[in-house]
This record gives sequence, structure tokens and C-alpha cells, in this order.
Amino acid sequence: MENEKVAEVSGKKFAIPWNDFLSFNLVFLGIWISFLLYTFIWAPKGQPGDPTFSSLMNIKENNPLSWAVFNLIAVWSLLYTAILLIEQRERFVPSWPFILASFAAGMYALMPYFSVRGVWKKKTKEKRSIIIKIADSKITAGIITVLVFGLFLYGIIASSINNSWAEYGDLFLNTRLINVMTIDFTFLTLFYPVLIWDDMKRRNWENKKFFWLFSLLPIIGPSIYLIVRPQMK
Repeated sequence: MENEKVAEVSGKKFAIPWNDFLSFNLVFLGIWISFLLYTFIWAPKGQPGDPTFSSLMNIKENNPLSWAVFNLIAVWSLLYTAILLIEQRERFVPSWPFILASFAAGMYALMPYFSVRGVWKKKTKEKRSIIIKIADSKITAGIITVLVFGLFLYGIIASSINNSWAEYGDLFLNTRLINVMTIDFTFLTLFYPVLIWDDMKRRNWENKKFFWLFSLLPIIGPSIYLIVRPQMK
């Protein structure tokens, strides 16, 4: 078969869609490699006394915005989970290993998946497992939305009270962790609309006005989308 390689697994033959791997998805791979190079070569160098991952959990009072962004990145992983676990039924490469890694590495772990997620299975499993039901549940969506609004409002209100906005800007420009963490949050925001649109098509709910509404409200829009999206049949 032209441009496809047939492999043998458990006595069954299947075609590996190599052409799909060499599609525009390589753009995502290029972004991921560029992000890694930036992090380890061009990002601000660490200095003694700079925030670390462990210290972020202890600076809630001194720099609430850093603490909020740090925790919102973990919530982003939950937002991605609510769509990626459902779509992996359709994809050649399973998403769950990348999802698990994202809770520790954020977009560093998800970008490689975006570079291969365009490869579709020949047949889609129709049966809904308990995991997919949980990912599609309104209860799950409600829990995620509460976390989003709680951390988002805390970051804004506490930072306004402590007047720590300028301090966060200084940390972004001069410390590696805050700089990379903020860029990671930005990438998580920019990549999610791709999933929203695919998920809307999966549910026969291709409303462009709603799509832009959900996409242009960082992290709040995606959480609202999970609440209002139609249930899968």
C-alpha cells in the first residue's frame, strides 16, 4: 500500500498512516522544540533567592499572583483532560500519557501530543467507557469551573490588595521559573481553542460565535464551555 506501512500486532494487520505524521502537525513539534530551547538557553538565568517550584507553595501571602498562576496551570491540565480523554477514541496515538505528564510539565508535555493528534484511527470506538463519562460529566465540569473562578479571583483580588502586579512583572523579566511558567500558561491558553472547535464538531454544535466567546476569555471561557457543551449521545 502506497505511503503506508502494514504492521503485524497480535495476528492482526493495521496500516500506520505515516503521511499523517508528516503533515502540518510538525508545526506543533517545531513550537515545542523552540520552547525547550528558549527555556534552557534564552530564558532569564536563575539567581540565588529566586522562586522555585517548592517555594511557590509558600509565597501565597507575599506574591499571590505567582501562586495563583502556578496552580491554574494544574487546572489547565484538568481542562485539557476533559476533552483529550474523549477524543483519544478517534486518534491513532493515545492522549492519556501526555495528560498525566502535563500535571507535572504543563504544555511541555502536551505539545508533542499536538504534533501527532492529527493522525486518525480508521475506525472509532462508539462505546463510552466510565472514564469518558466522567470526562463528559457536568459534575466534573462544575468542579473545574469552581477551581478556575476561585484561583482566578483570588489572584486578581489578592494581588490588587498587596499591590504585587509590578512585582510579578519584575519576576517575569528576571527569574527563569516565573518567566517560563507565564509563557507555559500562555501556550495552554492559545492551544485550547483547537480542542474546543474539534469538540464542538464532535457534538454537532459548530457555533462560531460561541467558539470565539469561549476562546477569547483566558481559562474562564474554556471552563464555561465544559459547563454548557451538549452531552455526547
